[in-house]
Amino acid sequence: MSDHDTNPIREAIAGAIQENDVILFMKGTPDAPACGFSMRTVQVLQALDAPFAAVDILPDVRIRQELSALSNWPTVPQLFVHGELVGGCDIVTEMYQSGELAELLGAQAGAQAEEPALAESAPLQIENRLS
Repeated sequence: MSDHDTNPIREAIAGAIQENDVILFMKGTPDAPACGFSMRTVQVLQALDAPFAAVDILPDVRIRQELSALSNWPTVPQLFVHGELVGGCDIVTEMYQSGELAELLGAQAGAQAEEPALAESAPLQIENRLS
């Protein structure tokens, strides 16, 4: 394989998706989201007390480009569970409200509330190998 056949950023994204049961590609970090959609998605995951890895797509525009090419999903945030794209903020929020997300994540049904609040526990951190 030549250098033209490999794409280190896409390979790093694919590897991160496979290595983490739950991973969120977002703008900013879970502690400092850089957009409302990313913040809302983090709040949903934290409300379910779901451990997750996160990758900030902002340091390098190529991360977002390669992520969208890999997932065929144009917007960020993007949540992956067990290697599969779940969706963005709207889908994650709808799944949370219906209880589907808790079921998918194996979270306790009682953890679901109408509106998620910021949880005290910090999410798992992932080294941003994509920049």
